[in-house]
Amino acid sequence: MESRTMKTLPEGLRPYERLEAYGPETLSDTELIAILLKSGNRNRNAVEVAQDVLTRSEGLYGLGELSVKALTEISGVGAVKAITLLAAFELGRRISKGEQGKKTKISSIEQLASLYAPVMHLPQEHFKVVLLDRKWQILKDVTVSVGTVDKAIVHPREVFSPAVVNRASGVVVMHNHPSGDCTPSQADRDTTRRLSAAGNILGIVLADHIIYGRDRYYSFFLEGDLEELRSE
Repeated sequence: MESRTMKTLPEGLRPYERLEAYGPETLSDTELIAILLKSGNRNRNAVEVAQDVLTRSEGLYGLGELSVKALTEISGVGAVKAITLLAAFELGRRISKGEQGKKTKISSIEQLASLYAPVMHLPQEHFKVVLLDRKWQILKDVTVSVGTVDKAIVHPREVFSPAVVNRASGVVVMHNHPSGDCTPSQADRDTTRRLSAAGNILGIVLADHIIYGRDRYYSFFLEGDLEELRSE
């Protein structure tokens, strides 16, 4: 029996036709993945298989964590389809980081937080520093610590050494909570306080500390905690 293609769907529900008619931004995550998959198997069409992929990855951000082996364990996803999905995800990740030879100008903390959300959804705690020039353009980003599933240890010198070398005017630090809860711990607050004080000595502004959970983030700046910690 032939695999069930998207031609088995009603014409108004076919992702290819919907993208052509209305643009890619109108499609759901499931529909976009279905287009990359092209077809399903004998029991499920590409849209249904795409739903299985998102269920397995627990959402779009988790897709990049899956290996080719893990993806091929999903019925309807062979090696070629798995490689296609991971290649597309990696291209999106590189674009989101601005790895196209030009600086990305940041107009707000919200923009920066959204920009890095796809790369901060990780199974281990990663602590990253984003270096900014005087125009709030990203010079580069550096991962300064990789911890266990629940803790990364960061010293101010690890954060500010690359900032000094690259002549950054400001930094935004960020890390993820693999548990999915982005609520800052007391250790997170203490780290933010120490980094802010160290930045003041060096003349490099700590613009924010962003903590990523699952599908959400916590910004010390946006929540008003950064100024409060600086005054303590």
